[in-house]
Amino acid sequence: MYTTDAALWDDFLGGSKHAYAYLYSKYAPTLYNYGFKIAQNRELTEDCLQDLFLTILETRERLGRTDSIKFYLMRSLRRDIVRKLTNEQRFDHELDTLDFTIEFQYEPTWLDRQISQEQSALLLSELNNLPARQKEALFLKYFDNLSYEEIAGIMGIEQTSVYKIVYKAIASLQKRMPVQAVFLLLALIR
Repeated sequence: MYTTDAALWDDFLGGSKHAYAYLYSKYAPTLYNYGFKIAQNRELTEDCLQDLFLTILETRERLGRTDSIKFYLMRSLRRDIVRKLTNEQRFDHELDTLDFTIEFQYEPTWLDRQISQEQSALLLSELNNLPARQKEALFLKYFDNLSYEEIAGIMGIEQTSVYKIVYKAIASLQKRMPVQAVFLLLALIR
């Protein structure tokens, strides 16, 4: 229906209920998946997601234009979750204290043709043994296909830091796993 994020956002800002519904249906599943990986709490994630969509609806007259709705919404959701976790004293401003867990979202029959269950379990285990910041950066880069610039904005760090974090994560995986397995992992999560 919409050819660009800018067109969708403009319609939403103009008061289109259809655009708002489309925004929700298009981005809510991705946002929930990302938010849950940070919060590790379904209720909190759902509350923050509902708050986010209610807030953008109520304040749309004051919102600016964007060419990347996904980036804008992910950054806002992350900020809201971190704020709520901080208020609950379950989070001390360091993402490495959270359990950011990555899972493959796949058709088992497809993955079974690509790698064995044992290899899949090893890949996930090694990926989830990385520090949370590295897992989050890899998730945003390879699962959500965000640019390094967008990842930096979402995580609230410099773009050069994102390059370093992703590099360190891949280097760490390469030390612990055969090189072929790392490349297979990156191919699977693209």
